[in-house]
Amino acid sequence: MKNALIIRHAAPETLGANLTSILAKEGFRLTPLNLFDLAPEYPRFPQPDLGRIELIVALGGPLSANDDFPALEQERELLNEACRNGIPVFAVCLGAQLLCRALGGQVQPTGGYQFGLRKISVTAAGDADPVFGKVRVPLVPTLHGECFSIPEGATALAEGHILLRDGSYRKINMAFRAGNCYAFQFEPQLTYDELVVWNREMYDDYLLMGDNFNPAEEAARNLREFARFAPVHETQMGNMFRAFLLNAGLSSTSVQAAPTRED
Repeated sequence: MKNALIIRHAAPETLGANLTSILAKEGFRLTPLNLFDLAPEYPRFPQPDLGRIELIVALGGPLSANDDFPALEQERELLNEACRNGIPVFAVCLGAQLLCRALGGQVQPTGGYQFGLRKISVTAAGDADPVFGKVRVPLVPTLHGECFSIPEGATALAEGHILLRDGSYRKINMAFRAGNCYAFQFEPQLTYDELVVWNREMYDDYLLMGDNFNPAEEAARNLREFARFAPVHETQMGNMFRAFLLNAGLSSTSVQAAPTRED
């Protein structure tokens, strides 16, 4: 049986039923590493044996990739070692920012905060990528207030814009690839059921958007819009995740081809 290490930084943020079911069908055993259990000091954790791990998934959370906690330093070292040894990493939000830092990139505050659906601009390299190219509808759920640079040697796959608290917009990176490791500044794993939990457990995050936004209205809009988009999101992110596993040599299952204009 193949082993997947699932690094979680917040109890409400899980891998989600959509992607978990794919790993189950591919014969993965999921090993959780719940860093939120180490709060508030976040000391170092028992070092996982990378020789027994075929895949790492690093999820999001409220911490900063720049926080000087021993556990986060250890996680950055772990992600760096995984990439150097060809172990595929699927990194989301905080996990993506930690991967960026692990590869020598930088993470900084955006000056704003996003919690909701946002359009992304897929680069030419992203469109041609065997994994990211499965994103055919460039709309994604987001939850973040920081952004990452593209580490040296990595490939930018998508960009986006964030509305800042002063009303202006800023362009930010939304995804990159380094070898067989992928980083996403959005939430590929998110399902509608999980967003219901987020709206309850992380409602205060809407306050971080600034005085120009009404938290109750934003929470209701986010849930309403994602309820319509969730089937599309789960389908294309499921296709992308299957392609990720196939590209990494962790699956023999074929991935459905993306539709063309002639289809």
